[in-house]
Amino acid sequence: MIALELLLANKILNNTTYRREMDALRTSEQGRIFCRHDIEHCLSVARIAMLLCMEHGIPADADTVYAAALLHDIGRMAEYTNGIPHQIAGKQLAAAILTECGCPPRQQDAIQNLIAAHRQPEGTISLEQMFYLADKRSRSCFACPAQGACNWENEKRTMKIEV
Repeated sequence: MIALELLLANKILNNTTYRREMDALRTSEQGRIFCRHDIEHCLSVARIAMLLCMEHGIPADADTVYAAALLHDIGRMAEYTNGIPHQIAGKQLAAAILTECGCPPRQQDAIQNLIAAHRQPEGTISLEQMFYLADKRSRSCFACPAQGACNWENEKRTMKIEV
């Protein structure tokens, strides 16, 4: 098997702003009993999105999907501290990080569209819909010890294993 190097995703991982925001988020969520928004969640979203795209015959650039997955919850601290929805704050923060990483404008637009779409289901079979589903399916609600206290709507919970 040939390894595919994800150039942009790896630049994001090493970006100072990204690392600062992820460190702040990790510290903020340290005692959280609910799902956390850590690197494992981000990588799960990317992997599941890629699988869903392959299953549905949707063309997807791996570097774009992984970059979007790494950045899709980057606005969480703004949501926690200022009440700004994280997909909105995340788009702005992602734009700065992507610019710092030398991401071309067209790819930035695609990544920002995925970040915005991860909170709103789209009815059509598309990359955005697969990204939304991947975000939801990356959670193991069926095994969560905090199920009773969770405020997620029942229809959004992942109560069985799905790809």
